[in-house]
Amino acid sequence: MKILIFLLVFYPLSIFAHQPKLINYSPSFDNPHEVVYPEISKAYYSKLEGEPHYYKIESDRDFLFYTGILSPKVNDNYKWLSIEVLNENNEVIYNADGEDFDWNAWYEPYARDWYWKGPEIGTERNEEFKTSFMINAGTYYIKVFNEDNTGHYSLAVGEAEFFGSNLWEQILTWTPIILYIGPFMDIVHWQKFDIRAYIPHIALLVLITIIYFFIKRIFFRRKV
Repeated sequence: MKILIFLLVFYPLSIFAHQPKLINYSPSFDNPHEVVYPEISKAYYSKLEGEPHYYKIESDRDFLFYTGILSPKVNDNYKWLSIEVLNENNEVIYNADGEDFDWNAWYEPYARDWYWKGPEIGTERNEEFKTSFMINAGTYYIKVFNEDNTGHYSLAVGEAEFFGSNLWEQILTWTPIILYIGPFMDIVHWQKFDIRAYIPHIALLVLITIIYFFIKRIFFRRKV
């Protein structure tokens, strides 16, 4: 029964989701943020504050690579961002220019939020998003930047979905995603309010209230 409930609630969302990671500092080329298991999909939420951000991948084997950038849709004006992939010698080997890109509004179901969908580095497949491609073993850096290096973003890295090997691990992964990430990003980082981000909170409150009155009724009957 618990497994069925979990599948009904979480499986439809996992089709679109990345593991969320909040980056609360400015990763530089000399002090980049380490991307562990680059093939597993992740979404790095952060904010440029005057300098480019760097994410480092080290792999001793060939691996599937994908990255793409989103910008929060606070209003009808988007803040463009670009991404580059550099080798260990700081040489650009892949580039996705966000300035000349046609940014489109895109709704992300699991976070219940709107984004501006930016450029990607991947293989075309005639679908909404590109797919990953094989890249040689080595050290790589993903650079996030724009003309003045300011603005919020969500950087997707990897494509393979993994949210835990068992039900408990999946619950531990999804709980902060649904109850924390969406509202936190909306209010704290993007200074906007969207009631849809609070649907799980309302549902949880209703469920707790029902359980409370149900238990209270049982104990009240026992006392009588």
